Amino acid sequence: MMPEKAEKESRSEKTRKRILASADQVFYQRGLRKVTVEELCAGMAISKRTFYKHFPDRDALVEAIIIQRVAEVGPLIMTNLNSDRPVPEILERHFDILVNKVFARVSVQMLADLQVMLPEVWERIETMRSSAVQALAGLIRKGQKRGAIRSDLDPEVLGKIIQAVVPTIASPTFLMAQGLSFEQIVMTMKRILLYGLLKPGKEARR
Repeated sequence: MMPEKAEKESRSEKTRKRILASADQVFYQRGLRKVTVEELCAGMAISKRTFYKHFPDRDALVEAIIIQRVAEVGPLIMTNLNSDRPVPEILERHFDILVNKVFARVSVQMLADLQVMLPEVWERIETMRSSAVQALAGLIRKGQKRGAIRSDLDPEVLGKIIQAVVPTIASPTFLMAQGLSFEQIVMTMKRILLYGLLKPGKEARR
């Protein structure tokens, strides 16, 4: 039989996870700015007192969600980009992760609000993205050495272009101004990299 203290801790952790999951969905649908603690509590049928036992305010809840998301997808992205599989497979997997693991659970409005409301939390995302872009540039150099990527492209120049372009086109401000979605950007970048960089035929499978 579970000790009383352990049972209470287990219930508390379940409640915390429930708050995180429910708020994550609400923030995805409506963004962050317009959602209040009162609305979140009403949607989960919990009291504000219960909410504040787990999070001191809404911003702390948002930060917890982002930290959890970065912890889930960050290692997945970096492990893939630094793997020793064929370069085309790595690129295919990278864009699959972005579409199905990252942007499938985040809206442009949500990130636009986050960038303005919690710049220090946004910085966590920027740091992860910068690391991924650097790894992608390294992958291009590796692909050239293996003969999978066109040799007439300067890897240093191409890497710098990617580092400069990705933060701009993946910016929620840019996407909202242009009426674009994350999926449109990701899929277009995928086509550019896979069909603009890779050699055709069997050589690309090395």
